[in-house]
Amino acid sequence: MIKKKVIVLDATAFYAGIPLSSFSHPSIQYYTTSFVLDEVRHIKQSIDAINLLVNTGKLIVADPKQEYMEEARAYAEKVGEYDLSDADISIIALALMLQPSYEVTIASDDYGIVNVAMVIGLSISYITSRGIRYSGKWVRYCKVCRITYNDASKVCRVCGNRLRSRLVSSWRKEEEQKKMEGGREGGRENK
Repeated sequence: MIKKKVIVLDATAFYAGIPLSSFSHPSIQYYTTSFVLDEVRHIKQSIDAINLLVNTGKLIVADPKQEYMEEARAYAEKVGEYDLSDADISIIALALMLQPSYEVTIASDDYGIVNVAMVIGLSISYITSRGIRYSGKWVRYCKVCRITYNDASKVCRVCGNRLRSRLVSSWRKEEEQKKMEGGREGGRENK
């Protein structure tokens, strides 16, 4: 059975001013969450367009179940994306919730969302950017003490300096290996 295509829109889609004509494709259903709508409500032009899309059934506003919010947050923490907002987490969670029934793509330029989605194996569509080159796990570290933290700490517990972040592992090498072995391009296994 062929799954219907669904695109889950992040706030960046509305900030970019996606034209209404983008929503005319009959075989694609567009979704977003109330968290995202709250985030973009201050943009008068966008909110009028969003209301029109919702009223005509072109855009469905759905919030993920709590279990998917928790699953998305766990994935985010696993890769060191501690600063994602509830709106960001809701986009990933909604995609996870819809995935068993639909062919889901997340439309976003938000690096944190894209990083988590790529690690999970969700499909991504970039809105205005060319996308990210590497996805992986972020850790925070103290430049002075050279101590690393695998949590949401912002200040070194030893010296009190502000922590920095760096990408310590990337799934790029695994991708290249899969390509050489004839694996799926751009796909990821659940980690």
